[in-house]
Amino acid sequence: MISNDDLLDLVNASPDLAVSLYLPTQRLGRETRQNPIMLKNLRTQAREQLDALDRPAAETEALLAPLEVLIEDHDFWQNQEDGLAIFLDGDGMRIHKLPAPVAETAVAGAGFHITPLLPLMDRNAPCLVMAMTADTVQVWRATRFGIEPLEVPDLPASVEDLDGEADYEAPVNSHGAGRPRTGGHGMPKTQVFGDSPEEWRKGRLVEYVRRSASGLAAHVAGEPADLVIVADAEIGGQLRNAEALADLIAGHVETNPAALSEADLHAAARSVMEPIELRAREDSLERLQAHLGRGDGLACTDPAELVAAAHAGRIDQLFLADGASLRGTFDAETGLLSEGPQDLADQAAQMTLRTGGGTWIVEPDHLPEGVGMAAILRY
Repeated sequence: MISNDDLLDLVNASPDLAVSLYLPTQRLGRETRQNPIMLKNLRTQAREQLDALDRPAAETEALLAPLEVLIEDHDFWQNQEDGLAIFLDGDGMRIHKLPAPVAETAVAGAGFHITPLLPLMDRNAPCLVMAMTADTVQVWRATRFGIEPLEVPDLPASVEDLDGEADYEAPVNSHGAGRPRTGGHGMPKTQVFGDSPEEWRKGRLVEYVRRSASGLAAHVAGEPADLVIVADAEIGGQLRNAEALADLIAGHVETNPAALSEADLHAAARSVMEPIELRAREDSLERLQAHLGRGDGLACTDPAELVAAAHAGRIDQLFLADGASLRGTFDAETGLLSEGPQDLADQAAQMTLRTGGGTWIVEPDHLPEGVGMAAILRY
């Protein structure tokens, strides 16, 4: 899986000469034999592109050399996800397994080619899932494509893991002072101290939730993320009221997590996060349309103006139409755009990410007719 940090590493590397390869991969059976064959074909395409750039043959072969070992690595091809991205530059080779298929693509030139990765990226960091019952608490890290357990030190294992015994004894019948009797229904109850069983149980549960919330908050303090709670009404309500988690909670799925599979937990997380993500995209598109409608200069659809704005760090939000191909050559000194082989969408995306902007892959009908990319500008 490739993370948002991995993507930024690729963007910031900016090698003078690089090769980017993408291929869908087969996971099982004899179909896995297709994987190295596809990579061989992509290597050939990359070599042809490097030759077209008039790179010395020795430089080309040195750049592509790591692929030979990979092509022959049988065990590697038997352990794949649904897609694969390989990046080569003068420092060696980077490999990222991808959670969804990608089109076979080979790109050689300056910098890494990242556009195929953009639809796979989470806008935010992966969310956290806290699945909690009185018997156990588990934390998971979830993306759009899957979920994996997260080790959080110092979480209590269960309510029973807490120190302390019940400070309670049941009432007993006793004789009144100075009135010895043999017993019976008329005997008064003695006064007892300590919580009742139900009060004691609730107190223990509150402490269990408090410690769990504090432990998770401390663990993610440096990298906060949206949190989805999966718990019954009682525990979930206490977690929602926990001050330590107040700034993290995105939603609560009210159910008993003990009855859920890993896939069910992932579905629970997505039921909370997907509407939030869709709303964020819709809000950004509405902002774009509003700026375009007002003509206030804070949005643009002209490729030359947009690429120039990306180079200047002016893009706040970049929108790329899914499947659109925009090619040309941009002269950063003159700000002019001419015909050429450069992938302008990829170039604009890299510049936007490098300067802290956001990128969206959207259906073409979400942009004005005939527009392949658009942007909201910072100024």
